[in-house]
Amino acid sequence: MASLQRALVNLEMLSDDINALSSDKLNTATHIHLLHSVLEELKNAEATVVFETEASFHKTLQGSLFEPIFERKRMVGVYTKLVGYVITAWEASNKANAILVDNFDASADKRLELLQVKAIRAKSQLKTVATAMGQNDYEKFTQALGLIAQEWQWDTLRARF
Repeated sequence: MASLQRALVNLEMLSDDINALSSDKLNTATHIHLLHSVLEELKNAEATVVFETEASFHKTLQGSLFEPIFERKRMVGVYTKLVGYVITAWEASNKANAILVDNFDASADKRLELLQVKAIRAKSQLKTVATAMGQNDYEKFTQALGLIAQEWQWDTLRARF
């Protein structure tokens, strides 16, 4: 249980760090680095949560920032998937944009196509999981992780992919 509590405390600190970022730092390398840290902590929490009962999990969450977010212990795994999809889509999109702006050479077409497909696939998977969890839970996710850019909003996600 101590490692689950440690992971929750780390997740709370990371969420606070993300939400403390100024608006010009959101959707930057700093933000993505923090999301990578969140993903690692979610993986740590997911590994320990399997040994918890729902009751002990809820007891551990009492008073935590994540109490209303992780309504069931399986939500830790859902968040792990969502954060992974966000990171994959974000990084693939950034690499594709960099190719378009700076590095368009003879082999760029193939790399660009692969990156664009990777980003689209990740966003499609994100949409599938987000739809399954519902708008309310998805908006809790975006707020906790500072995903305020239009591309991560419910309406945009539902309309595009």
